[in-house]
Amino acid sequence: MRVRFRLTQRGLTVAIVVLTALVVVIGVALATTSLPGFCSLCKSHEPIVAAYQAGPHDGVNCELCHSKPGPFFFLTAKMEALEQPIAQLTGNYEEPILASVLNQSCRQCHVNERLFGVITAQGINVQHRHLIEAGFLCIRCHSMTGHPDAVPVGSRTEPSMDQCLMCHNNEFVGENGAAAVADCELCHAKPGYDEQPASHTAADWGSRHGSVGILSTCSACHDKPGSCRTCHSGLEMPHRSSWLSRHGVRTRQAGVKACGQCHDTETYCDTCHQVRMPHPTNFVVRHPGAAERVGQTCFNCHEVANCQACHEAHVGGDPRAHDLFKAQKWTPAPTPSPTPGAQL
Repeated sequence: MRVRFRLTQRGLTVAIVVLTALVVVIGVALATTSLPGFCSLCKSHEPIVAAYQAGPHDGVNCELCHSKPGPFFFLTAKMEALEQPIAQLTGNYEEPILASVLNQSCRQCHVNERLFGVITAQGINVQHRHLIEAGFLCIRCHSMTGHPDAVPVGSRTEPSMDQCLMCHNNEFVGENGAAAVADCELCHAKPGYDEQPASHTAADWGSRHGSVGILSTCSACHDKPGSCRTCHSGLEMPHRSSWLSRHGVRTRQAGVKACGQCHDTETYCDTCHQVRMPHPTNFVVRHPGAAERVGQTCFNCHEVANCQACHEAHVGGDPRAHDLFKAQKWTPAPTPSPTPGAQL
């Protein structure tokens, strides 16, 4: 039995009407679900939408920022978003609400003509061209632009001097062979600007700057030779790679107070040594008991050769050391000679 289909004018008209209606419905649905009002239907997004409406991007369609430009990526983002209503109904979603924005999305509006010139805002001169060409993300500095106060504290980023000094430190050299200088007037529109970063005004900055600072950014301002040694009792900062094995001698020369500028000398030394430092005069007689207690901690400072220096002269057998040191290699590595003239 053969079924024949005939294309009639009426059937074609109905098909066109149905297809047109379907396209219109899909288009309206895609447009509606891209509006802030639709996002605010979810209670978790209410403060995010409110912050957006109070920010500088009010009126910008959500999808312009939160999907990669292009019709294919727009539809892909919509398909991925289908799980959101289910997550909201079941409560199975993570908080805080986080999202990312690609540079391509920002560049739809912030084109080269607006970015590649010098922009002055709040007394700061900014030239974005080199940042864009280097691959920096816009949200590295501007994560709060779209949803200011609604952005979680841990995700908030703002333009800061530390960010600029990653390159403008007198050491970074671009492809053209020119160094990125750290002159204050380069970024600060106010002549003679010489304000220290906000981090330096913290009460604990003196004791914690070594762990949070980046040497290349510090040297942008502290560019005189020996800047660190001036405050650190003549000790070279940061410590050289040989410091671990040589710090005992240098500490005795500079005094424990020099170490106390950065370290809690009451507890910090014990994290490695776990025995009295420097060793008391009767330590040689008592050291087997200490070695039994602290185990391989001795080798934070000593090599097996230190043990053999005495034990080979008095004890027969091989190897010559405590049983608890069986895992150690008995061929000590040669100790590198210090660089002539290098400071400990």
